[in-house]
Amino acid sequence: MQWEQVEKNREASFYSMKNILIHMIDNEDWIVNWVIPGKPDKYTRIKSAEYTNMFKVLQHLAEVEEKTKLFLQNIDERELNRKVNFVLSSGKTFNLSVEECLFQSFTEQLYHLGELIALLWQENVEPPKMQWFWNNPRHGNPQNQAGLFSIKKASSREKPAVKTNLFTF
Repeated sequence: MQWEQVEKNREASFYSMKNILIHMIDNEDWIVNWVIPGKPDKYTRIKSAEYTNMFKVLQHLAEVEEKTKLFLQNIDERELNRKVNFVLSSGKTFNLSVEECLFQSFTEQLYHLGELIALLWQENVEPPKMQWFWNNPRHGNPQNQAGLFSIKKASSREKPAVKTNLFTF
């Protein structure tokens, strides 16, 4: 799928597939790295227009995933039960546990992933297999080990190659 198609306004929740994907990444970043540590007011999003190609989106995804993995490495029962003020942009506040915050991030990603899949079907593009049994890292399926998106590192003189299971760039 060409970048113009990824950026096309589809009148979806965040208009384009690019913006939906960025929202999914930003939501995880905001919850895990800003809400849970108690500094949501310090979070700033990069404007969608600054993501001019898939490589930039995937770089952002890789950075957020790395921070999330670091957070999850040391989490324990006490941290999961710790209460957090979860404040929406509307001002509505929820007193959630860290576990509930993580669940919110997970469910947010699930329904937007379904939205992306539906938009791909509308373009007659078959999305990658998303069921857990196809993507479970314990099963070592080489087709899915890189996940939905991956960045192939290039030498210092080459432009990094972007390999996705959905888009070609």
